Amino acid sequence: MDGSADFAVRGFEFHGNDRFQTGMWRWRSIDRAFGLMQELGLNTLIFHQNDLTDWAELPRAYFAPAVRRARWPVRAAQVENGRSHLNEAARRAAARGLRLFLEVKEMSYPDELIELHPELMVEGTAVCPTHPFWWEFQRQKYRELAADIPQLAGVIVSAGTRESKLSLAVQSCTCERCRTYSPAVWYANLLHSLFEPLQAAGKTLVVRDFAYSRAEQNLVVNACAQVSPEVVVALKITPHDFYPPFPDNPRIGHVPVRRQWVEFDAWCQFSGMGFYPASVVEDMQRRLRHARASGVDGVTFRVDLEFMSDTSVLNSWNLVNVFAGGRLSQRVEQPLDPIYDEWMAYGVANPLAAESEQRAPAPISPAQRARVRAFMRASWQVIAKSLYVRGFNFTDGTGQYPFSIDHAFFTMLVFQGRNDWEPGANRRVEPTEENVRAILDEKDAAEREVAALPGILQVETLGVPPPLRAALADLLDLYQWYVRGLARCTAACFLVKLAERSRRPADVARAGRAADGLDAFRRQAAARLQGTFYPHFVYWYFDADYLRRLSEDVRAHLARLAPPGPLA
Repeated sequence: MDGSADFAVRGFEFHGNDRFQTGMWRWRSIDRAFGLMQELGLNTLIFHQNDLTDWAELPRAYFAPAVRRARWPVRAAQVENGRSHLNEAARRAAARGLRLFLEVKEMSYPDELIELHPELMVEGTAVCPTHPFWWEFQRQKYRELAADIPQLAGVIVSAGTRESKLSLAVQSCTCERCRTYSPAVWYANLLHSLFEPLQAAGKTLVVRDFAYSRAEQNLVVNACAQVSPEVVVALKITPHDFYPPFPDNPRIGHVPVRRQWVEFDAWCQFSGMGFYPASVVEDMQRRLRHARASGVDGVTFRVDLEFMSDTSVLNSWNLVNVFAGGRLSQRVEQPLDPIYDEWMAYGVANPLAAESEQRAPAPISPAQRARVRAFMRASWQVIAKSLYVRGFNFTDGTGQYPFSIDHAFFTMLVFQGRNDWEPGANRRVEPTEENVRAILDEKDAAEREVAALPGILQVETLGVPPPLRAALADLLDLYQWYVRGLARCTAACFLVKLAERSRRPADVARAGRAADGLDAFRRQAAARLQGTFYPHFVYWYFDADYLRRLSEDVRAHLARLAPPGPLA
């Protein structure tokens, strides 16, 4: 590690999925990542897949070779293939002076284990997360993992998150032990069972904060102190998830161990899903200043997402955020324009082609770069005013429109839980006349600003190959459609909520007009996409079924507001 850099650990994080090939399982993507890492001074490659340990290990202490070959031969071969791939990735990384970490969610286990140990189904309906079996199982799994991938640097674990296969936080098991088990003890037991075998093998355990609330966050982070000061705590740069309008994660600089890392989402899941350009370069610099001042020594950058296939920063203009991450994690205090320029000299991708379809990136000439920088900054302002409602993410992490009014408000008020981290924040999105007026003004501004983006970028003068020019013009048109749809969905949801609260005929009538606008957009968007052949993720953002369901839900709410008819 480079001791002269502002952050000693500088990570590039690929996701994986056992159902389709994403970046960490494709050598073409890995080789491009190696090249970028070495060019940008990133020194730690991270492979992130929730159940990755189950695709690298069927612990021999529980699955004797003869049993798994006789009972689960395909599964056994898949595990051996996965382990071979990870070993080769670790070997190639080491040859370049890079380290490989695996990132997982625990507890996880292979489904076949329950057939061998049915006692884990304590009440016959749910696997019990507090059964004493698990602590030794985890120890053995990580003991074998460390031995089987000797060049592995360590493991990053999201401990007990609600996305884990098995977690006390979910409370799916209702046995007496689960009802009375101390969460603090459970987290400590889990982390002990991972730390001990990894430490014995000379590998690092990093405990990742993936909490939905302050209380859950405190349980996980504080449990690290009960295990060892050598555990590293990794904190998302914002609480709960990667929401750029959110405040800084409050635990940064306040962890009970010696070392802490912070995480960024360079691909921008919650800011356009990597498809719509979103520069977070300026935000990244500000937050890295705070992290460095708070004693953070590692920073990692996520470049794709596990449930989106064939797309990453490698087919996105958001690759600029990786360039920023590499440069700023070495030296936070530096001008930003040269970072944008370095990305443009490397070359821009075609966002309307999947990652596997990408040609060589197209460099932008120096004469055009100021305009592209202005475009990327302006595009972020569009994202902040369209995907977010006064700082609350209006989509649920998929980039899709909400499928019901309740879905939209659950996402904003419950799932993201901003009020827990910023008390009183929820008041900004209460359906009051004043708030709704501000929200609709915000959406109007987003539509005006997205319409101005083509004039800022001036695609025809960029000097890129004609196919890329055509794709960028098409992207800018789709961008306007997408923002228009977010505005129509937001207006319908909030105006219906306002009408339900006030019961004023004028508010009901205004909500009805918003419903008409949503229906018109749904028909127009379907016509816009008819006969097109884009990568699958484009149709994902405009999901016609979600729009139909939202429209029907809005109409159902309005029907309940209609005055009763005359008595017969």
